[in-house]
Amino acid sequence: MNPAVRQKSPPAPAPNLRHALLETATRLFRRQGFIAATVDEICAQSGATKGAFFHHFSSKEALAEECLARWRQGMAASIAASPGVDAADPVDRALALLDFFVGRFSDPKQLKSCLAGTTAQEVSETHPRLRDAANDCFVALQRHLQTLLDDACRSHRLKRDTAALATLWIATLQGALVLSKASRDDSVVADSLRHVRAYIASQLADKPPAARRTAKR
Repeated sequence: MNPAVRQKSPPAPAPNLRHALLETATRLFRRQGFIAATVDEICAQSGATKGAFFHHFSSKEALAEECLARWRQGMAASIAASPGVDAADPVDRALALLDFFVGRFSDPKQLKSCLAGTTAQEVSETHPRLRDAANDCFVALQRHLQTLLDDACRSHRLKRDTAALATLWIATLQGALVLSKASRDDSVVADSLRHVRAYIASQLADKPPAARRTAKR
């Protein structure tokens, strides 16, 4: 074949289209769930063709798996940039993380949904790769919070079950999000987090309330 008339390959889809697919899919998965959000809908709302979709992702599951990885990374970046993360007192640093979530879910514009939680509830029995990717999000947050709580307890010479406290926080958040969806009452999320935040703060005091009451007797 004459090189002068050789047909050129079609250009690869632009990288920003991959970003648009990830952003659109994350939003739809959070609102509708993994099963209900179709490839056609994701393509239509992101301005992509199906050919472009499958150029970037081998399947909808592969797309969702990357969405979850980005969700974990994005949450870590948001926490790192939040107020109070560099407080001098480790107790204040731990409570600042809790305040980050309280503030986030007190915002009426904030969608009361967690991509990891929504995915785990929906497909834990049918899509083990997505279940594991969702659990990675929970584990990353649990470990980060436990590290902050460990630092706080060490600095104030406290002995607390920091793993249990970190798990309690995540369980409260995820449970409150489910209740919010069922009741259509967005306030349940921030209210529940405030109660548990107060409990954890009491555990990080030099003497928790119960100990102070006993000491006075």
